[in-house]
Amino acid sequence: MHDALLSWYSAAGRHDLPWRRTRDPWAVLVSELMLQQTQVPRVLAIHQKLLAAFPTPAACAAAPVGEVVRAWAGLGYNRRAVNLHRSAVAVVERHGGHLPDTLDDLLTLPGIGPYTARAVLAFAFEKPVCPLDVNTARPLARAFGVGGQAAADALVPVDDAWRWNQALMDLGALVCTRRAPSCDVCPLADVCRWRLGGGPDPAAPAGRQSRFDGSDRQGRGRLVDALRDAPVVAGELAAVMGWADDPGRAARVAATLVADGLADRRADGTFTLPD
Repeated sequence: MHDALLSWYSAAGRHDLPWRRTRDPWAVLVSELMLQQTQVPRVLAIHQKLLAAFPTPAACAAAPVGEVVRAWAGLGYNRRAVNLHRSAVAVVERHGGHLPDTLDDLLTLPGIGPYTARAVLAFAFEKPVCPLDVNTARPLARAFGVGGQAAADALVPVDDAWRWNQALMDLGALVCTRRAPSCDVCPLADVCRWRLGGGPDPAAPAGRQSRFDGSDRQGRGRLVDALRDAPVVAGELAAVMGWADDPGRAARVAATLVADGLADRRADGTFTLPD
């Protein structure tokens, strides 16, 4: 099983991705936060620029959080930029500017959950843990009936953890896809329980993602994009956020940006990126 998957990865994996050419824990963390809920092409477009701006935790921590949010333009889910800055500050204050190499310590960093913590351990420190996301969980569930973290970790080869996890990630992204898996080229086809059994897909999605058009999230994104260019006065919020006929909603949603650390509100009611 290990040989089959690793051989496939050697021949068909995405070896040209820039975050696979480093073992720097900070670079790995930045990349993983960028890749959350964002497609690879969008990340590639600004990956090197963002890392050049904030090459170390210390450089990120020393910058105003608004500068990190501004550099995050184009990626969406802007709260991740705030979490990146908060994590950098915590790394500098608690760990002397170096990311820790234990799961417990990584999980104490702001905005770092079980997947991201394990991704840093696996891709930077090459530790035998499995970062479980949709792309790694799907082939594990289909092929082996694996549905938990402990079982996924147990499958990782101790002496080749980095390649195993990259291979599993690519298998889920390129072959063992959600709607139309390419079982004819899958290296695990001969042992896949789902394919051999013909049963219901254990990796099938539970439901649809909520609609983006017209959502609060869309309005939040519009306001953050506007703040990257200039402050926005309170009277312009509704127009900027796309709800010209609903200033109450605009004010309510703008307040959530302030609560999340993505915006500041001055005494005169003007909104800006945080200092």
